[in-house]
Amino acid sequence: MNEAFPQFVRAWGVFPGETSSRHRYKNKYPEEPWPTTSILRAHPPSHKSTERQSWSAGIFLEMLRSDVWRWQTELEYCNKGAKENELLDPFLDTKEKKVNKLAYIQWNNFLKRYVYLGFRRPTYLMLGVRAEYNISKSTPAYSYISGKFKKIWASPDVGLGMEFKLRGPWHLFVEEHYNPDAWYQYISDGGKIWAMNRTWETRVGIIYRMKQGIGAYDLDCNAPKYHGR
Repeated sequence: MNEAFPQFVRAWGVFPGETSSRHRYKNKYPEEPWPTTSILRAHPPSHKSTERQSWSAGIFLEMLRSDVWRWQTELEYCNKGAKENELLDPFLDTKEKKVNKLAYIQWNNFLKRYVYLGFRRPTYLMLGVRAEYNISKSTPAYSYISGKFKKIWASPDVGLGMEFKLRGPWHLFVEEHYNPDAWYQYISDGGKIWAMNRTWETRVGIIYRMKQGIGAYDLDCNAPKYHGR
């Protein structure tokens, strides 16, 4: 049992991250003439908001006995949202700057593949899904839509990372993640107004490796290194 655990659970780690997110709105109503029966039909116009910069933090386990394929499961706190110059009145072109803020607890799961991309450092690709639970939100911009973003949600994620040996089993890693909504979080009014989120996340963290290196990577008994030609 003592041998089986480190063979399956290969590493654990922690990370802080920087997030950059925005919202996208699609309004399928014709621009003119503006509907006179409901001014809200002209809101919001189709657009992509300005990036909101914030932060994230998480812990994870890396598992599986494969030399190059790993499963990484994470628990993460992640901030998303958007900066808006909200159109208040389409007739007078009245606008106001506002910030939508949404915070999530996420359970993320990734298939992780170590690859050789020409660097003499362990490099890997990640493909997975984030299961998200919204714990707080402040949505003053287009609140009648952004305030109705889903409480429980799932979104795809693709990432690229690289490890750097520190000392013994300890390693530093850097990752870049692309996390878009695969479908719209909000569709209403006869399917005429759609809204969704997109997030970039940059992580810098520490990983502790319990077992040998990864496939073609092998630097002492814990850290990976690629033996290139």
